[in-house]
Amino acid sequence: MSTQATLNWNPPNDRQTSEVLHWDGRLDNRDDLLLLLRDRLQDDGSNAALARATYERYGIEGFVRLIGDWSLVLRDHANRAIVLASDFAGIRPLYYHARPERVFWSKNLSSLVGATGITDLDEDYIRGFLLFGGCPNRTPYKDIYPVPSGHTVTVSSAGMKIRRFWHLPFGDEIRYATLRRYEEHLRTLFREAVTVRLQTEGPVLAELSGGLDSSSVVLMATCLLRSGTAKATRLTGLSYTWRNSLDEQFIREVESFCGIESIRVSTHDIPLMSESSVGRATPEIFNPIHTAVAALARDRNAKVILTGLNGDLMMGNWFDDSLQVAASMRRFRLGRACEEALAWSKILRLPVHSILWQALRAALPPSFTSAAVYSVADGSFAPRSSETSLLPRFGEPTRDWEPGISFSDVWMQATPERRKYFRCLSTILEMRVLQPPEALQNIEYAHPFAHRPLVEFLVAVPPDILCRPGEPRRLMRSALSDLWPAKLRARRSKGLFNAPWQEALKPLARVLLNTGHLHLAERGFVDRSSVVSRLQRLSAGLDCNESQLRQIILLELWLRSRTDTRSHRQIPQAA
Repeated sequence: MSTQATLNWNPPNDRQTSEVLHWDGRLDNRDDLLLLLRDRLQDDGSNAALARATYERYGIEGFVRLIGDWSLVLRDHANRAIVLASDFAGIRPLYYHARPERVFWSKNLSSLVGATGITDLDEDYIRGFLLFGGCPNRTPYKDIYPVPSGHTVTVSSAGMKIRRFWHLPFGDEIRYATLRRYEEHLRTLFREAVTVRLQTEGPVLAELSGGLDSSSVVLMATCLLRSGTAKATRLTGLSYTWRNSLDEQFIREVESFCGIESIRVSTHDIPLMSESSVGRATPEIFNPIHTAVAALARDRNAKVILTGLNGDLMMGNWFDDSLQVAASMRRFRLGRACEEALAWSKILRLPVHSILWQALRAALPPSFTSAAVYSVADGSFAPRSSETSLLPRFGEPTRDWEPGISFSDVWMQATPERRKYFRCLSTILEMRVLQPPEALQNIEYAHPFAHRPLVEFLVAVPPDILCRPGEPRRLMRSALSDLWPAKLRARRSKGLFNAPWQEALKPLARVLLNTGHLHLAERGFVDRSSVVSRLQRLSAGLDCNESQLRQIILLELWLRSRTDTRSHRQIPQAA
């Protein structure tokens, strides 16, 4: 449902200087907030009341005290403003459209599109989607925006102002004397991360891929349920499988070890993409899968789905993290830098001098270099291939989609050895990768590896504690392996989605090749002959930059479906 509020005020009738118009989310530090704000709660201990009291006491900066997955809209009577805010990871959706003297918002983009009647496409979003699968701080529609993660949007008669209240913790560094201290800290925070997401009195689904991240979540959740620490009544695994998947044996091992039931969703029966299921308000990859999962959750009355998302990044799952050598370079420990470079060269099979040169360039002050130096080694989201089929006016991404809002180059403030982590994390947050797809927005789509205290701890841990040459996930393996069955401890790699993608995309490529026109080409976004050539190569199993081509296929199918989706728009209600 979409809601709107005017910017005209009557004086409040009580001593409250603000009121919450919308709250969606979960607070993980409720007990601390209740003690801190008890004088302002007026016998109302709800999450919305805690958010309001926090704002009244501390202002916008106070939102950093709200730990959890949440979004809110608040009317500030004292300043005659509407304040919209989103948690640090942007997990709970919140979209807005501002007009003179009125602001519309909704957690559902379809509702907001229907309420505002906006149908014009945002070309910056189209460009970002075709290159990266999304665009920072934009939606497909002109003048409809998501509230940026970790930010507030304040709308008043004076205009609109966007402010950040959570900052990437660049300067934080944790140095313990022994590895055991890091292990204890990680175990404590990971247990907390899973516990707070199991405080629901009902069944819970948990994605289980057989990898270390999702398996660790399932194994910890099982321990918590058995001990009675969690309120959830039952845990059921949720696995996506296909023929000859390398993950199946590990999925069965975790199921057996935990003694839980697991649901299989076959990518042969439900493809990763289909012509008839491409998303409503926005093009969504995996939409057929997400729609099926939503139905499964409804059938089982499950309100929470646990995932292992963000685990690869936070746990240091890097084959190449050789920029760690830059730390020794910065401290002029040249002998140690050579030893570290030699260790990485043996694993990466690269000359020692190339690793040292890369580390030296990274260790130079930012004024001597530029962000381009880190375009490969920092794990950025840049396309792997230059073949995009975009016409020249869309082919080059700008670094400044939304000045003052996106994290952009802020990650450059981190030390060289940590820039990879911070750049990837800021991109994930800016692109709202962890936000649930539309089909699952009525379910708590919960990511323990996005628990803010856990994230802030792990980005402060020295990189060589998380990962060393030949030892990705070093800290995770030493801290959590006692949870794992023996077979999982020995696992070093994970199955890829190559086969399911091929199975889903080849029929779609044939559909588009048999069509006389392409909407994207007619609108001037892509070169038709280039797209046709790539679709032919995809059909023949040849190289075509498939990961980017799937964005073209999905967006083309979504554009074709837009006429049908317009009939589902909802009417707004005035606040």
